[in-house]
Amino acid sequence: MKIIQKISVFLYLAVLFCLNLSGMNPEDAFKWSCTMNESEFAVTVSVEKGFHLYENTTKVTLFSNGVELKPVRKPASISYEDKVFGKNNVYRGRSDFQWVFAIDRQKFPLELKLAWQGCSEATKDSEPVCFFPESREYTFSKLELTKSPVPLLKEKEAEIASGPADSNSEIPAFEIVRTESGYMASDMFLPFLKGEKSEMFLSFADKSFLLILILTFIGGIALNLTPCVLPMIPINLAIIGADAGKEHRLASMSKGLVYGLGIALAYGVLGLFVVLTGSSFGVIDSTWWFNAVVAVIFVLLGLSLFDVFMIDFSRYGSNFKMPSGAKIIGIFVMGVIAALLAGACVAPVVVAALLQASKMYNSGEHIGLILPFVLGIGMGLPWPVAAAGFSIMPKPGVWMKYVKYVFGVVIIIVGLYYAYTGIVIYTSLAESHKNIEKSMDSLVSALKESAKTKRLVFIDFRAEWCKNCKAMEKTTFKDPAVQNELKNFIVVEFDATDMANADIKKVLKKFDVSGLPTYVIARGK
Repeated sequence: MKIIQKISVFLYLAVLFCLNLSGMNPEDAFKWSCTMNESEFAVTVSVEKGFHLYENTTKVTLFSNGVELKPVRKPASISYEDKVFGKNNVYRGRSDFQWVFAIDRQKFPLELKLAWQGCSEATKDSEPVCFFPESREYTFSKLELTKSPVPLLKEKEAEIASGPADSNSEIPAFEIVRTESGYMASDMFLPFLKGEKSEMFLSFADKSFLLILILTFIGGIALNLTPCVLPMIPINLAIIGADAGKEHRLASMSKGLVYGLGIALAYGVLGLFVVLTGSSFGVIDSTWWFNAVVAVIFVLLGLSLFDVFMIDFSRYGSNFKMPSGAKIIGIFVMGVIAALLAGACVAPVVVAALLQASKMYNSGEHIGLILPFVLGIGMGLPWPVAAAGFSIMPKPGVWMKYVKYVFGVVIIIVGLYYAYTGIVIYTSLAESHKNIEKSMDSLVSALKESAKTKRLVFIDFRAEWCKNCKAMEKTTFKDPAVQNELKNFIVVEFDATDMANADIKKVLKKFDVSGLPTYVIARGK
């Protein structure tokens, strides 16, 4: 039970972190800039009073033609003890800290990589608050003499890194008419296309905060029925079902609670990150390596149920090894994995909760930041209940051997699916540039045509790893009524498979896309 207490304290601190975040912007606390002359390139960070950067996590790296340059001068740090990380060397404000590199005007481009993490300092009225670690990359294609420091602003990052944008790829002016996200059946999707009023659960506007909490919680429970979570149910049952029939109901519930806690914490932190950074849900699911790791884990767990080899799992009747055992931390980690996999599916309730959290946070109501955690708590709630049900199962017998094999087959199939997804993503990255160029050209052309003809543009933001996207392709988009209604639009299928790409990030941000699939109806101006 000690491990449960520790995890609970960690969850409490995470929520406390959200509630105490007082609107401070990292860009105001830590201001980065650079200067350049014919022989030197200097990077400066101005740390405001009451803040500090940690020396061990602050990295300033410069490459010239791919070769890393060593700084000729580095700033000095001081020893400082705070309540968050204890005693460390820090760059403490109010002061400027500078890294200077010797450069050769004949050896361009220069590539600059920055990474840092900082915290505020405790005062008599407030506790210290730490920002998320940040990193940025910039490319300087040629020597540009500067008379004064040039700010390295986040909104300029993509432009600096990419250079001047091709005029043919500039997104024309537009206005968003309406937008939707997640899987939608035909009877819900058609009213959206037609612009008719729908009773769908899309917005929390004009609702009390208590009602918002209740709806978010119920929506979190419903997330267990999304295509991303449904395949996990046999795995979840296998994990929390270890030792069923042999242990007390309270012990079974404790395992389910730890599993649900892993889901709640991971899903909450994932949502919190989306709200605070403006990034999109499902970014980690869009990487081939994440899908590959999940595939390996699931295949190994499945093979262990066929006794191909033994992992250190607990006994379940006659040599029945389950993928959790008495290892409470293992159950917690599997809950975290389940939440990360669920991030690839964006339901309307997720978008509604994230938009409401962002709106409340930006208006100074920081209590809204608990909404992603409420979603996660709702998603994790069924599993302690399910675990309690396992405790009254019949005693293990021969029949459990066949249950074990069924679980093993399902888990291996799920693992192979994620292996296939990882391969598809990896191969698609080889043609990433071509796909991005095609999507951008289609989007630009559609918006220009819309401005001339006044026809609306329907943009389908999708990805190869997006399960709800695949489900929409097989059902809703095959409905003759939907196909007929789409003829009234200029249709654009925007491939956002590589969500780490700077150009895709820019487009997703421009159209307020917080997850996939997202459907935007826009009008060119």
